[in-house]
Amino acid sequence: MSVWRKTERRALPVSIDPYQITARPALPNYSGEIVDEFTAFASSAVLASVSLIADSIASMPVERIRYRGDRIEKLPLPSVFEQPNDHQTMYQFVHQACTLIAVHGVDFIYAPRGSAGLPVEMRNLPPRLVTMFYDDDQLIYKYGKARLTTNEIKQISWLTMPDRLMPLSPLEAQRNTIGMAIAMDRFLSQFYGEGATPSSVLETDQALSKDAAETMRDTWEDSHYKRRRPAVLTNGLKWRPITTSAADMQMLEHREAIVRDIARTYRVPLHLINGTGGDSQTYQNVEQAGINFVRYTLLPYMRRLEDGLSQLLPYGQRIRFNADEFQRADLATRVRAQQAQIMAGTLTPNEARSMENREPYAGGDQFVLGFAGAPVAGVEGGELPTLGTDEEPPE
Repeated sequence: MSVWRKTERRALPVSIDPYQITARPALPNYSGEIVDEFTAFASSAVLASVSLIADSIASMPVERIRYRGDRIEKLPLPSVFEQPNDHQTMYQFVHQACTLIAVHGVDFIYAPRGSAGLPVEMRNLPPRLVTMFYDDDQLIYKYGKARLTTNEIKQISWLTMPDRLMPLSPLEAQRNTIGMAIAMDRFLSQFYGEGATPSSVLETDQALSKDAAETMRDTWEDSHYKRRRPAVLTNGLKWRPITTSAADMQMLEHREAIVRDIARTYRVPLHLINGTGGDSQTYQNVEQAGINFVRYTLLPYMRRLEDGLSQLLPYGQRIRFNADEFQRADLATRVRAQQAQIMAGTLTPNEARSMENREPYAGGDQFVLGFAGAPVAGVEGGELPTLGTDEEPPE
């Protein structure tokens, strides 16, 4: 066994506990809340960030391509990449895979090969039920009683250290932040659900019977409820309003700060999860905002999935997620860009129409060059191209 494999199998000492377990062994984190793959979604920021990433990538068309020199050739998609297993569509499969990576930092795809070399099926395994170890220089994945190898399991990792087999989990690394969000939501729920706070208090040093206290309260409400009449207080009676403390007011600001922290963890723009305090999109148009979202948030997840799924195809072929829909400009900008490409000879009119989901027309597959003497759409007999009809042309 090589030296680096021996080192990788050996548990190295950890001087600092990033999960804060050793500091408070009786609790899972400093907040005292249990944070796992189910309770974490009680935080609206976690739910919004993870679902945004998973929904966006799962919505992209999946393509099978092959590189031939500098050209990209599209190939038919195998059936397993349209229906990965007997109970999931490709959208559901990709959505689940992205969710596992965003929550656990890893996805184990069970993909046994068939006779043709392609996977028979693809399933996402729960990371909490998978253990990894080396056996005679071979990486083994244990799932229940089954011992699986890299020929059957494709591992897609988020962030992996050289001396660790299991990647870092965003959920584990952010347990304090997520736990604090859950603790605040629980406190506010109990405050409004159980602790009914009166709007004001009438105080007096005199002893009052229950009937006298109720009569005083009802009289005050009858005289001053929704009225700005002056109050006359006698016999040492005092009125004191109950207001929200400064700590309670700062709690709302603290909750928004936690939302920003969670959005920062997943690199999700605040405006996409309805967070406050983000002004980075003020001077960006729709196209640039979409490009930044794809480039800095979605692209790392896409590349991980593309590399992992491409290993299930024959050599030289790749799986690609088409993100063009997220980077589309507004209509006027698209028309100007397509017009410039058509006149430059880089697009045909029918290719431009295909981008706008419009049917092709006869003669539109020829190039149009925007300079004097250039052919116009390869027209025969000088006739302009027209939309095709179902009727046969007269002879």
